[in-house]
Amino acid sequence: YMWLSMVPNGPSARFLVQNVHTMDELRLTGNHLRGSRPLVTFDKTFDEQPHLSLLKEMLKQMFGTPNVHPKSKPFFDHIIGFTNFDGRIWFRNFQISDEEKGGLVERESERNTL
Repeated sequence: YMWLSMVPNGPSARFLVQNVHTMDELRLTGNHLRGSRPLVTFDKTFDEQPHLSLLKEMLKQMFGTPNVHPKSKPFFDHIIGFTNFDGRIWFRNFQISDEEKGGLVERESERNTL
């Protein structure tokens, strides 16, 4: 299980983790910088159901970086996406790279299920 909690007074959530991978197995190809802020996104089902709305707020506070944090970079170079599908929460991590002229390329680097 994985616990997500907002201490000291906040709610807590317990997730059954179905897949566990080591860093060697994942072979992450991303190159986002230390201290860069992720762009945290959610699908529309997180706004439709009350318990998912609560989880959305908890995940935003857990994975988001405060805008005025002294060690954060002033740009986004990766996206963390959460999708609710088939009774599971899918976690995806994308790198944003500017390899093509005039466009952004999104590369999926990992996909996990909670």
